Amino acid sequence: MSALRPRALLTCLLGLVLLPACEGKPGVGASGKTGGAAPVLALGAPVPPFAGTTLRGEPLSLADLRGRVVLLNVWATWCDPCREELPDLQALHVRHEAEGLTVVGVSTDAARDAKTLRNMVSGFGLTYPVIHDERNVVGGPFQVVGYPASFLIDRAGNLRWRRDGLIPTGDPELAAALTAALAEPAP
Repeated sequence: MSALRPRALLTCLLGLVLLPACEGKPGVGASGKTGGAAPVLALGAPVPPFAGTTLRGEPLSLADLRGRVVLLNVWATWCDPCREELPDLQALHVRHEAEGLTVVGVSTDAARDAKTLRNMVSGFGLTYPVIHDERNVVGGPFQVVGYPASFLIDRAGNLRWRRDGLIPTGDPELAAALTAALAEPAP
């Protein structure tokens, strides 16, 4: 019995350490505040530029999307909350694409997981662009501390809304920020 006690304690400690890496609850909403000490991108401020190659082999950058509203979603295939919100992100993309919304997925999976990523994108029927960012080129400048992390960027390239964690279906903060951003004219 006593041999099990240290093992159970170690398992619990590992769980506490690893749990924040894929947190399933909302963390940052329209206020842009988090519970942690790390600074976050300020709402209304320009977002850092990003660029990558989509799974379709096409180059894509924030500059390419200027004049469109962008919902940038940083995620990983192994993250349950990330997978949970993919159908809602696809629905948002389809519903608002004609109004000027582009959802962009950024997967931070390791290069060895490229096949898993492609299968997941296909399995969920995602039609929005997905970038495989195995070196976390996007996540670093966006101060991503856990998955999923989502950023609503207005037509001028400014941060309008941020969420660290799962976006609940029908999230009122996202809906309000998206409606306001889509109502603004392109610069």
